[in-house]
Amino acid sequence: MKFFFKNILNWIFYLFICSFQLYGQLNSSIAVLSKVKGDVLVKSLDLSNKYLNVNPGYILKDGDHIKTEINSFAVLMYLDDKSMVKLKSGTSLIIRGERTGDGLKKNLDINNGSIKSIINKQKKGEFTVTSPTSVASVKGTSFWVITDPDQGDTFFNEEGLVEIKNLISGEIIDLIANQTGVSLLTGIINVSQTIQSEIPIDEDSEIKIPKELKIILSGPDQEQKILIIKYN
Repeated sequence: MKFFFKNILNWIFYLFICSFQLYGQLNSSIAVLSKVKGDVLVKSLDLSNKYLNVNPGYILKDGDHIKTEINSFAVLMYLDDKSMVKLKSGTSLIIRGERTGDGLKKNLDINNGSIKSIINKQKKGEFTVTSPTSVASVKGTSFWVITDPDQGDTFFNEEGLVEIKNLISGEIIDLIANQTGVSLLTGIINVSQTIQSEIPIDEDSEIKIPKELKIILSGPDQEQKILIIKYN
């Protein structure tokens, strides 16, 4: 089943690239919502501050604001290298991407909530997560970020290396695998060995795989096309 689903994702990824090239969207489209559970809202810069309740296949552009409501969950996949970010319930962030040749410089501005990032080795540019308290920079790793604007950030690094900078004090530390870093509003970063029971639950495996995925594409003249992928 995992092998089958991986092949499906590969085909979806290939069709995305072909479709975006056809409609000229590559300059602004940077990711797709591959999974959605519950109420997931997206507000784009061109939607006059209106949030849309979105479904799997929704295309994310630079500057889109994503919110997961209570008992909701979402997974976004970047179009350049299939790196993934999982958003737990009660998360609010802005996705940003700047193209550098055939790569994508990625940044997530997270206001509050919990995310898990599974980042493939970056060809060009970098991947960062920015909160009101900290900036985390990675080249390829798997890690959690829990952000509370009233307390600070907690980072659970599962593999690879994460550089954490506290924006208040300027302190920088490197977080290795199986370490937890807590970046506080006081400017201090505390590092300790990770306690596995404190890591958030990854809800990804609990979401049922859809049998049909609809992808809405818009051309330069705002004409919309719907790409439907069906599988058993």
